[in-house]
Amino acid sequence: MHILLFGASGHVGTGLAQRLSSHHTVTGIVRRRPETQTAYAPVTVPEWVDEPEAVLTALAAANLPSVDAVIAAVGGWYVDEPVLERGLAKFDEDYDSYLRGHFAACHISERLAAERSEPGRSEPGQPGTDHSAAAPSRVVHLALNGVASVEALAGSGAISVFGAAQKMLIEVAAAESSSVDFRELRIMAPVGGDDRNDLTGGVETVALAEVAEAITAILDSPERFDVNTEIHPTASA
Repeated sequence: MHILLFGASGHVGTGLAQRLSSHHTVTGIVRRRPETQTAYAPVTVPEWVDEPEAVLTALAAANLPSVDAVIAAVGGWYVDEPVLERGLAKFDEDYDSYLRGHFAACHISERLAAERSEPGRSEPGQPGTDHSAAAPSRVVHLALNGVASVEALAGSGAISVFGAAQKMLIEVAAAESSSVDFRELRIMAPVGGDDRNDLTGGVETVALAEVAEAITAILDSPERFDVNTEIHPTASA
């Protein structure tokens, strides 16, 4: 499976690439080329949110096989002053980092699915291969979300606002799309190993390995899952 990963340079994206690349081809869309070796093949598109078509152009230029699945690990985490006190400028920044990024990723998935279904499309290194007959035309799009999307978390208000909006974005996209299986995995606790998280007081975490396992199951058989799936901490996390 060829997986396109948005947010590849982040903590979650990097960890997922390390766990998925042993069985799949992982291509990461990054704003800046990594300075060290990565588990994903980096494709640099500095303004991919503003210029989603540039992602399609860059993938074509890299002569990569058709994309089967898209993972959007977009956004991050912070604890700051109350959302209304942060002001409109920071609210707009958060919109760009979270919801707007997920919208762009969804748009790219639709375009990738359209390309897969083009009659006579050839895979790199296989001239004349009719790709529409070689593989299903549907793409699986999996967006990652968190507990802030269903709980109002003080100090992380914008993340709650845009996380809730992201949930509805994926649901609407799933209802409207005839070529992409849109799904969302909601991680209901901090992901282990991220130093940005305040885990004082015995806060439970979800291990990256568990996240990767859940993602693999959804990508392999999206029809077995609802649009929204939750993963919770376990004793081993």
